Amino acid sequence: MLDKFINWARQVSVTALEKSIEIQITESVWSDNPSARLDIDTPMTVARITFWESGDYDTVVIRLETGENLFSSHGNLESELEFSKRFMDFFKSIGIIATEIPK
Repeated sequence: MLDKFINWARQVSVTALEKSIEIQITESVWSDNPSARLDIDTPMTVARITFWESGDYDTVVIRLETGENLFSSHGNLESELEFSKRFMDFFKSIGIIATEIPK
């Protein structure tokens, strides 16, 4: 499932680059439950989705000016079909609307 998240994150990065948003995908060094991070920097926020092979995830969005936590969530995804739906509020909090998120 981690490979599917990484492929989805790469699609997100294409959308982000078109909007002049900095984005980076980082894959972890091998472990029993490897992970990948999708880091997104906008002029107003820093945001991260960390996703593990097990399907567990953590998200956070922080306002740069104040350090205020604008959004956070954690949980587990059973299917890669849920990526865009599950992370919709995450993207809204950084100013990316649902129609811009790859399915």
